[in-house]
Amino acid sequence: MLAVPAPAAARLLADVAPAAAGAYGEVELASMAVVSLALPAGTELPDASGVLVGATEHTAAGGRFTAKAFTFSARKWPHQAPVGDGPVLLRGSVGRFGDTTALRATDEELVRRVRADLAELTGITADPVDVAVQRWGGGLPQYGVGHAERVARIERAVVGLPGLAVAGATLHGVGIPACIGTADAAARRVATQVTVGP
Repeated sequence: MLAVPAPAAARLLADVAPAAAGAYGEVELASMAVVSLALPAGTELPDASGVLVGATEHTAAGGRFTAKAFTFSARKWPHQAPVGDGPVLLRGSVGRFGDTTALRATDEELVRRVRADLAELTGITADPVDVAVQRWGGGLPQYGVGHAERVARIERAVVGLPGLAVAGATLHGVGIPACIGTADAAARRVATQVTVGP
């Protein structure tokens, strides 16, 4: 089961499924970083699962926001809600397709900028008890015009190859539920072929 970024899938499938490799090669990618913040217990979050920041939005000072979105993890996913005196979790996403300017900043600078955006957008100024920055160069597939047809070409090309299936964000969505859905379908397909035959 291949669950890798589009360029890696294109290279791995070049000899066994050239049509799929070609379609994977057409997918454009964006780079991004996620700044995870663990805030002190009791920090109040807005009554929402997150905030999206439009590309044309500007700060009060007239500059551009570094963050493109905030996910209030402690609100969005019950398993990440604070337990007892545990921290309040949230994350800021940085990086837009075709614009890597913000991603050139150091991790420390990214944290500072994301915290400034968070303060302006939500009023949250609590100092984090922990932070983590995770970068994904070219890790976010872009669904341009014709993407559904590209995915159909990929799936048609691999369906006839016993013991091979594809999954991941390039196919039917970059969110966790969509990725789990493609992985589940791919695992079932391979398992059925192994136990029952093509």
